[in-house]
Amino acid sequence: MKNISKTILAIFATGLISSTLCTQQAQAVQIAGSLTFGGTVTLDTNSAGTATEVISWHNMDNTGTPSVLSRDGGFTPFVNVGDPTTFALNWFFHSGPRPSFWSVDGFTFDLTESHIFSQGGNPPGVVVNGSGFVSGHGFDPTFMTWSFSTQDPPAGTPPVFSFSASSTTVPDSGSSVALLGLVIVGVEALRRKMRAV
Repeated sequence: MKNISKTILAIFATGLISSTLCTQQAQAVQIAGSLTFGGTVTLDTNSAGTATEVISWHNMDNTGTPSVLSRDGGFTPFVNVGDPTTFALNWFFHSGPRPSFWSVDGFTFDLTESHIFSQGGNPPGVVVNGSGFVSGHGFDPTFMTWSFSTQDPPAGTPPVFSFSASSTTVPDSGSSVALLGLVIVGVEALRRKMRAV
């Protein structure tokens, strides 16, 4: 009878420990990395110092869509420098949620909010900050912060813009370690109870 009890205890303990260790793998897989896009924009006014909206986005020679200037982290296997990027048209600098704000190489960014951080200066310019969630390539939606900037160009040329977005994954908050600790305490309590029988 004692051998059967020990076998049951061993199977139970192995199952609990296995499920605890697998908990970490079952958690969200978020992407860590950053992307930078560049090109030209058409604004709703003749000056970045007074603009409130991007009407359209273009590449540097004003013939296509903006492109990726740099990428790192988890974006590197999927995104290449120079790849075209699609941005939503008619974006107000003070904005609420905007699904599919930009997309590139299978990643999509859903805007949560944006606001003007600074505007004016000499030459006049604008910096807009915001946040949202990027998803794609099997990653769970990942929170990102970003910054858009442009300033008045020389006469006769469109304003050049830069858009930088970065994310960081949130490390395990210790729930797996805590769960493992509870499993070990439970196994020890069962072992003592079975020894007493």
